[in-house]
Amino acid sequence: MDSQTELINLLSEMIRIDSRNSLPLDSTAPREATEQAMADCVTRKLQDFGFDSVSSQEIAPGRPNVLGQKFRCPEYPCLAFEAHLDTVGTQGMSIDPFNPTIAEGKIYGRGSCDTKGSLAAMLLAAREIIAADLPLNLLFLASSAEETGCEGALFWELPPCNLAGIIVGEPTTNQPIYAHKTQITLEFICRGKAAHASSPDAGDNAINKAARVVNFLEEKIWPEFQATHHPDFNVGNTLSVGLIQGGCKGNVVPDFCSLTCDFRLFPEQDAAAFIRSLQQRLEQGLGFPVELGYQWINPGMVPDLNQTLLLHIQAAMQELSLPCHPGTVPYCTDAGVLSQKGYPCIILGPGDILQAHTACEFLALDQLQEAYQLYQAVARQIARHGTT
Repeated sequence: MDSQTELINLLSEMIRIDSRNSLPLDSTAPREATEQAMADCVTRKLQDFGFDSVSSQEIAPGRPNVLGQKFRCPEYPCLAFEAHLDTVGTQGMSIDPFNPTIAEGKIYGRGSCDTKGSLAAMLLAAREIIAADLPLNLLFLASSAEETGCEGALFWELPPCNLAGIIVGEPTTNQPIYAHKTQITLEFICRGKAAHASSPDAGDNAINKAARVVNFLEEKIWPEFQATHHPDFNVGNTLSVGLIQGGCKGNVVPDFCSLTCDFRLFPEQDAAAFIRSLQQRLEQGLGFPVELGYQWINPGMVPDLNQTLLLHIQAAMQELSLPCHPGTVPYCTDAGVLSQKGYPCIILGPGDILQAHTACEFLALDQLQEAYQLYQAVARQIARHGTT
């Protein structure tokens, strides 16, 4: 069987598996699905493809991380592949999400682009790397709970090895990404006093307070963000108000309103210090308490650790006569968490981020094949040159 057919068959098998994830790890609400079936699939493949040790860590019920290890010699350099098992939900999709179909050189289905395509290419590339008997150790990390804040990656502690780096599979059109921004999700809570709407002065309108928070963000913080610059990013810091919740009915002055905001900062910035400063500025500027509710920080991926791995990838792309345009992205991945742990990372995978999470998600088959070849070429480069 040729490699293209194998890639299509494996990716199709994975698309058929429902691994939707729309709730954080600690949520007690009923779930659409878990990553367990995908983890079982990856476990079988790792065992079949020559990994000496395959283990799983259940980070929540039915939600495992899977680790494959192939160690030949402690002195050899080690390459790690990482990709996530979960997908976003399927509401509003215009295609059957779990019935992979092929048309005009593309494969359609939920997760085809983000990021089961990377998983399939990495798994089959790993099989070939092992069969080639290179002077190289190999790790394979399959993570749960990426789509709800890269939670699964928080649990990774790699075994001792001479780590050259981790290739994190995400849709980058097979171009290496060496840095990304920090994501901060903040819930701001405004409290007031309920009253009958016919006597609004008897109450204290929490929605009006929340509106003033939005205005403050737009008039004070947003201009500051627009003025920020970074040599590795084309766009400065950004913010977006994504959710407002408050009130109970039209004839009651609301005593509660919350708004949830998304902030994207350059990776070197101190996220905790930004949050403290922002809350202080809001309260001083508005003159009333603004509580912080839900808070989540997805760490940025800083470029400093990743230069040697990037050089190996550039050499591999030259070997395959592929154009190479290293870059950065504003969105977050498991690479942010892993790089915060001190592991060199590059994000590299088939597919275009513009197709991720869409109603008609697809992956171009030529990119799937290209990633499969590229992952092997990177392994050959690292086997030749080590971690320097």
